Amino acid sequence: VIATMRNVGRSEALAAAAGPALGRTLEIKQLDVCDEGSIRACLDSIPGRHVDILVSNAGVGMAGPLECQSLAAMQSLMDTNFFGLVRLVKEVLPDMKRRRGGHIVVISSIMGLQG
Repeated sequence: VIATMRNVGRSEALAAAAGPALGRTLEIKQLDVCDEGSIRACLDSIPGRHVDILVSNAGVGMAGPLECQSLAAMQSLMDTNFFGLVRLVKEVLPDMKRRRGGHIVVISSIMGLQG
């Protein structure tokens, strides 16, 4: 199992929760969904780029009225929440299709239900 983080320097809580699994059945790798190079580097570090299950839960939120938000902040949100997933799927899907196997699980938040 590989857990990924944009900033592995902040992995203390994850490492503590993993306990003895860390380094045995769990690895922590760097991956930033907003950076295609980071995605490729992470996947290239996996033998054969073989991913059976991709669980995507990267996301950021934004609160407040639309007129109070900058366009740059909204673009950044979409880059992470939407295009980040697109980048990941584009990298893992070709191998999954070749193997005719694999699963992609996308985790969202309650914010998707709020208008």
